[in-house]
Amino acid sequence: MKKKRRALGMLALLIFMTGCWDQDNLKDARLVNASAYDLTPEGMLQQTLEIVDDSGNNQGKSTNEIHSGTGISVRQSTDKIRAKVTGDIRFFKYGVTLYGTSLAQKDLYPYLDVLYREPDHPTSHVKVAIVEGSAGELMNKKSVGSLLVGEFITKKIRSLEEMCVFPEVTLETLLPPMLDPGQDFVLPYLSKDGEDIVARGIALFHGQRFTGTLNDEQGVLYVLMTGKWKDTARFVKRVHSGPASDLQNFITYQAHIRNIKRQLIVKVGRDGQIDVYLNLKLPVDVVEYARNHLQDKDNVMRLNRQLSEIMTQDAEEIIRTLQKSGCDAFGIGRQLIAHHPTLWKSLEWNKEYPNVRFHPQIAVNIVGNGILN
Repeated sequence: MKKKRRALGMLALLIFMTGCWDQDNLKDARLVNASAYDLTPEGMLQQTLEIVDDSGNNQGKSTNEIHSGTGISVRQSTDKIRAKVTGDIRFFKYGVTLYGTSLAQKDLYPYLDVLYREPDHPTSHVKVAIVEGSAGELMNKKSVGSLLVGEFITKKIRSLEEMCVFPEVTLETLLPPMLDPGQDFVLPYLSKDGEDIVARGIALFHGQRFTGTLNDEQGVLYVLMTGKWKDTARFVKRVHSGPASDLQNFITYQAHIRNIKRQLIVKVGRDGQIDVYLNLKLPVDVVEYARNHLQDKDNVMRLNRQLSEIMTQDAEEIIRTLQKSGCDAFGIGRQLIAHHPTLWKSLEWNKEYPNVRFHPQIAVNIVGNGILN
């Protein structure tokens, strides 16, 4: 009986409860799908927002408005935009945030700080990218085909992450390496080519500043070298002499993602010299090779050796670019902090990192060639 009375009492209380004290009415909210940040020639921050209308008043189609505001800070520029629109501005949890190169070259973190401090600003699924030139100019396109510009950019980034052209990054996963003295980070790099929004490659950072780039072809191998690959990684390499316009001089192959083996070893010599051994075993399927001849084992072995040599050279070039840019994207500093703390404390890492000796080795092994043979 006591239990029944207690249950009835709780039900009675529920009738008089008015709900959560901090409930948030989204009826009048204006949803932001994409935001862009640039520096004006005067050094002010210009924020550009894509505000989406999903009210259904346009025959079931979403529409968007592009608004900009200029201020000293992110918050002030947002308030300038709020003064131009109706309703309360809210950010879509699957949106995208873009930064122009002039801002990224200065220092990225001050323009991210408020996004992490604001409790209702989404971070876990929001994509981040650097745009060559003006990020806001990309937004002015408004739409690409049937997609609004923010949705198009978000889907583009996600699809290129699946293809290992871009590393997988969100606002949430960006913060730890950004604040880590032993590791740098990279971001997708976009640009506008005529009327098209294209992938330029990967933007490299030293500390919190944009310092260099890898092109889109280098991006795929870089992602594999980090050990954080996704679903597809495809390469096209020239393996025969002759005209560059002749398809028969090239081979296209795709990595067996589930069977890739990656090993990174950091060694410190008695003299304090740091050596890094990065080994990648890369089983691949040939998806296009006009000369065929893949039933010949000697030819397959020759291609394995040739592709391994080409890709090892490509890896060396990627590492040279990273070191020139001061970008410790493989987290060698973090390894030293964890396993060689005394040495780490004695180093000026910014000066020492370019002197680290890397020894990459990419071993390609053709394991499939389609159904022709």
